[in-house]
Amino acid sequence: MMSTLTKKEFRFLEESCRFVAGEAQVEDTISLHSLIHDGTEAYLTKVKAALGTDEMDVAASLLMKRLGFLAVNCLLSMTAFNKTLKVDPANIWIDSYVENDIWLPKLRYTEVQAVEVTEFETREEWRVQHFNELFNGVFAPLIQRMSKEAKVSRQTLWENVVLYIYWMYESILPNQQLDAPYQEEDFKSLLEADPALFGMKRNPAATFYKLKTFVELHQAEIRMRTTCCYYYKTNSEGSRCSTCPMNCNV
Repeated sequence: MMSTLTKKEFRFLEESCRFVAGEAQVEDTISLHSLIHDGTEAYLTKVKAALGTDEMDVAASLLMKRLGFLAVNCLLSMTAFNKTLKVDPANIWIDSYVENDIWLPKLRYTEVQAVEVTEFETREEWRVQHFNELFNGVFAPLIQRMSKEAKVSRQTLWENVVLYIYWMYESILPNQQLDAPYQEEDFKSLLEADPALFGMKRNPAATFYKLKTFVELHQAEIRMRTTCCYYYKTNSEGSRCSTCPMNCNV
């Protein structure tokens, strides 16, 4: 039996996770279904212009970083609300917004449906079904297509997604003081999930989950990336992410 989010849950995702629902409020919008089945090149050309780059691989990487919030929305809902959002690429759209001269799209659901954990015999069975719908059903085919058409490594695109998942479990949930008693269990299940659920030979959530190290430059414990996301190619100063493997000074 399908459920939905409460007003409080809706508000939290809207305020914290670039989540919106309903009809589009902007003209520049595209469904994930279209990107997966019709191709990404035309849309990535628009993204290049929005980011101020002429390189397709840069546009693909930065777009996938934005799409990392889809994983955040879904897994936060799973862990904090005990509801998994119904993931249908035809029902999820990327709406373009510019904030302070930065392209920051929002992820819009035309219809929000959720499945509660009580619909399944075990929490693990419920989780695995959601992992399969989210990663194997959406991210895997999108990353496969984008990697081929933009000539960018699948490893880079997957790392862009999973870093937001780590951030959600390690920073968002604890700092927001959400009641999430299954936080550690859900995260552990993700790290130990069958690679087939990601359409990969290795589970990318586990592959990039490395120990944090102290970085002198930032005076903080940081989990350094394995791949570069190309952010430095989209700003005039050439500044890099704090986690960039190309300039770390450990």
